[in-house]
Amino acid sequence: MSRWELASRSRIRAFREGPFVLIVAEGELPNPGYEVDIAKSLLRIFPQQFNLLRRAKPGIFPQHVTPYRYAETVRYPEDQDTITVHHADGTDRVDIEPTGKELASFVAAVRGGADRPALPAEAQEAIGLSSKLSFDEAFANAVANLPPSDAILADALARVQVLEIGGLFGGFAGFHHLFVRVSRTIT
Repeated sequence: MSRWELASRSRIRAFREGPFVLIVAEGELPNPGYEVDIAKSLLRIFPQQFNLLRRAKPGIFPQHVTPYRYAETVRYPEDQDTITVHHADGTDRVDIEPTGKELASFVAAVRGGADRPALPAEAQEAIGLSSKLSFDEAFANAVANLPPSDAILADALARVQVLEIGGLFGGFAGFHHLFVRVSRTIT
């Protein structure tokens, strides 16, 4: 596999649902043999910034420009109304829009379904997503999205439980994601 590099974009939008922001990037790739990702910038700055990336996949592909749409959900401070995304053409400060009815399935995934189990008051929840439909990746992302633990005991035991697993496909954001909702209780 080749190295990740900054990708060009024609449009970037962002939508908020609670502590999560859905970043949707659109643009063109040199050919269909590229994959796209949105990753945290290595800049140690608050609030976190993000990079729109691409890399060539191994193989031979037809040489024609290929449009892409890529969506990534990130945990982001709720008091911030813009998010910074670096790309091959520079940097965009993207206004974070509220989610509309076209993102109702995304909102339901982030909030959780009405049939989810009752949890103890001290339980903390988070969601993780994987564009590769990987349970391992979505579960690790969900655990990373849990708020920092305030356990004061050195030997405190955290129990992480999977509450929901589902998939989001299609829509204007071009979803192709597995999501995993987890809860954590500390004893």
